[in-house]
Amino acid sequence: MENYYLDTLDEIEEMMQKNQLQQAFSRLEQELAMPYIPSDAEERMQKLRKELIYRMAENRERSEPSLDTLLMRLQGKPQSQLAAAEALSSRNLREILPEISDWLRNEPFPEAAALMIEAIAEQQINEEFVLLKDGVEYTFWGDDVVPVSESRGFQKALQYLEEWLGNNCPDLFEMSRTLLIHEVYLFLPLSYEEEEGKDLALEVVREVSSLMDDGETLQRILKETN
Repeated sequence: MENYYLDTLDEIEEMMQKNQLQQAFSRLEQELAMPYIPSDAEERMQKLRKELIYRMAENRERSEPSLDTLLMRLQGKPQSQLAAAEALSSRNLREILPEISDWLRNEPFPEAAALMIEAIAEQQINEEFVLLKDGVEYTFWGDDVVPVSESRGFQKALQYLEEWLGNNCPDLFEMSRTLLIHEVYLFLPLSYEEEEGKDLALEVVREVSSLMDDGETLQRILKETN
């Protein structure tokens, strides 16, 4: 048994030397979860665990763009805005509320704005924002926005799509689901009500059927729903 732990610790340290930090951490966590570990082996494991956590955090700091860099990219071209918004959405947005507020007021790229508004909603930020989209101003409170996954209209529309297409037309269903998610995101900061779910699902099927030149499926659904 002693040889097992010596070999395991040597293996973990070898991974660390090769900079395979995540693999080493996963292996270490697996061993630390065992019901019994010799005290000397456990002590060495805990030291390695602390070192791994420190080194992984250090690597993340070096590899992730700085906050200033992301805010600069947020002012760039559509793809740059989209990438910056996606990266910022996992950070604490309360640290950069003035910058986000100004950006939303200046007609940002719609998909990027949708990602940011979703993040604002998920972080339940109790602040007022103004979004300029297609020349129209939308004023909203961050903690009043319904995240897409919690939207009753989205959930109902998805149920209809699964009912109409899930078994008979799986490819059409996946396309419709993707389009539905995109539509609901772009509707932010507004959200669809549950009673709007059926019409929303029908509109998505119409668009996908048109793209796929599949009028037969659409006619079948319209016949079933009337």
